[in-house]
Amino acid sequence: MSEKSKKKGFYLPTIILGLIVTVIFLLAIFTYQVPATERALVLRMGRIISAPEGVMPGLHFRWPLPFEEVIKYDVRLRTFDGKIGKYEESTTRDKRQVVIGINVFYRIKNLNQFKTAASLEAAEDYLSSRMRTAKAAVIGLYNYDQLINTDPKKMKLGEMRDKMLAEIAPDVMARYGLEVTSVNFISIGVPEKTAVKIAERMKNERMTAAAKIREEGRTEAEKIKTNAILKQQETITKAESTAKKLMADGDAEAARHYEAFSQAPKLAAFLRKLDSMKKIMASKTTLILDTSTNPFNLFNTNFNELKEEADKLSAGKKAAK
Repeated sequence: MSEKSKKKGFYLPTIILGLIVTVIFLLAIFTYQVPATERALVLRMGRIISAPEGVMPGLHFRWPLPFEEVIKYDVRLRTFDGKIGKYEESTTRDKRQVVIGINVFYRIKNLNQFKTAASLEAAEDYLSSRMRTAKAAVIGLYNYDQLINTDPKKMKLGEMRDKMLAEIAPDVMARYGLEVTSVNFISIGVPEKTAVKIAERMKNERMTAAAKIREEGRTEAEKIKTNAILKQQETITKAESTAKKLMADGDAEAARHYEAFSQAPKLAAFLRKLDSMKKIMASKTTLILDTSTNPFNLFNTNFNELKEEADKLSAGKKAAK
């Protein structure tokens, strides 16, 4: 291989590398990349030439500086609580003091308008001022119980948010190209002096309610006690009536038996003695007694006489029937 061929083979990689570097350099000068979360504002000789919403994500051609300048902005949704008057007292329509905190969600939408702001902080300062003004104006249109209430149907928080959004969004869009998508309440409270009065009033209300419940309880207890006494007296009355009826029936039945036995006194005496013997000798018993002692003198009974009385008594019952 000749000396000339060797030199040509040595310089070829260097030339290729130089071309690659040149291409990369030209691409860096004449193109720019816009990420998905950003939009680009293009100025040609200081004059904006891009659309208001900016250049979309992707790779784009550009003239190098100083002919064209590319400014990129993050257009993701941001949350902002405000800077001034965040927790100032506001006055409701019925002259009650409340402490309201709100925030907004916004994004940079019109890059041409946003360019007029000195910085994002300057644009947020203006947004904070508009939030403060809108909050005070809208709160003044509603009563206290439409902000704070145990009944959700009486509250108008959604309506208030919509009105605040209508107050804030068009102004900041026209001035700095910021798109406000929503307004939200982050806190609702009352001043400390008002909170003390509310706590005292709530305490009194609870005490009144407790006294009312206790009184209702006592009334109900007395009612239950009275009903129980009435039922007790009614039960006793019914029991006494039933007992008297049973006693009357028993007396009537006994009278019938006494009448029957009066016709057969010897038989009646014998039966009474027999019942007494059954009770005395209910178990195995050994007694040594004189048969002249009641009721053991029944062993001396003249059963013929008893039979005659029993027959006479039976005949009398048949005749009665």
